[in-house]
Amino acid sequence: MPTSLRRPLLFDVAVSASVVALSTWWWHQFRLGGLIFGLLVGVALLWRRRRPVLVLALVALLTAATAPIEVDGTRLHEGMLLVALAVASHAVLAYAESLRLAAVCGLATLVGAALLVERPPVEIENVGSSAVGLLGFAAVVWAAALSVRFSRQQRATVEDRRRAAEREREQLALVAVAEERARIARELHDIVAHSLSVIVLQANGGEYAFERDPARARAALRTIGATGRDALEEIRQLVQILRGDGDEPTDHAVTSVVERARAAGVTVDLVVDGDPPELPGGVALAVYRIVQESLTNTLKHAGPAPSATVRVSYRAGAVELEVTDTGVGGVAVPGGGHGLVGMRERATLYGGTFDAGPALGGGWRVRASIPLTGAAVPA
Repeated sequence: MPTSLRRPLLFDVAVSASVVALSTWWWHQFRLGGLIFGLLVGVALLWRRRRPVLVLALVALLTAATAPIEVDGTRLHEGMLLVALAVASHAVLAYAESLRLAAVCGLATLVGAALLVERPPVEIENVGSSAVGLLGFAAVVWAAALSVRFSRQQRATVEDRRRAAEREREQLALVAVAEERARIARELHDIVAHSLSVIVLQANGGEYAFERDPARARAALRTIGATGRDALEEIRQLVQILRGDGDEPTDHAVTSVVERARAAGVTVDLVVDGDPPELPGGVALAVYRIVQESLTNTLKHAGPAPSATVRVSYRAGAVELEVTDTGVGGVAVPGGGHGLVGMRERATLYGGTFDAGPALGGGWRVRASIPLTGAAVPA
């Protein structure tokens, strides 16, 4: 049995045993009667925490039935009856679900105790002192019971707040896990999809040119090797970051992804407006990945001899991107994968905007604007 349950049970047994011993001692002229009364009341009091109102009713009936009993001219002293009622009313005031019900039961018990104290014949000169003594006794019982009640309520409130805090921490942990999974998915998609697209296209071109143009086939193989090495290095850096063994890579130059796209067969013009400031790591990575994914889509969907223009504009407080290509698909939307979703998430993560769709003159256009604050916006 847990300690939190064992201690109250032991205390309740001790209280019941004390009632049995006290009633037996108090009715010393008829100890059997005191023992029987104490046992009946003591057993009822064992349930006072769970059924306080019922226990009070049983104790009140026992005291009312015992009060007029006389054996050899002696009765159970009203002090014992008051103690039994006090313990039962204390339980009601402390453990009843409704405070209003507890107060009504407490007042009813006080009236019953007054009737026990002032048995007929009533002596008028003693009424005042008896009332003062009874009210003082009741005040002590009420104060003790209400202090227990309010202490329990305070502990329950603290426990509810602790559980709410635990639930909030669990929810935050789940959100963090979901965000980290989304981040991993974005990174793996950007790395693997781009690199494999380049490798597949170069492999197909190299196979075609293997006998007709060996020099072009060797160049394709060199591009495949360089792309594979770059992809492996980026995956290694990503794994180090996820393990906590390394820092966020800082080489996110747009020129590197443009050169890789050119090596893969895309004619790319890079236009830079303004002086490049020192970009925060997260913003630099977002810019890098958006350009990378846009050129990957150009390579995959723009048809033969694709060409693209990458424009990077550094404005006051923001960096703006525009990637357009001369694809033959017109209004065709690039593949139904996660590329556009990932680009949009990267832009909006830092409070930026993203837009992608067919260009008026044909082809596809991607535009994004990202603030330079580098502060991620909470999801």
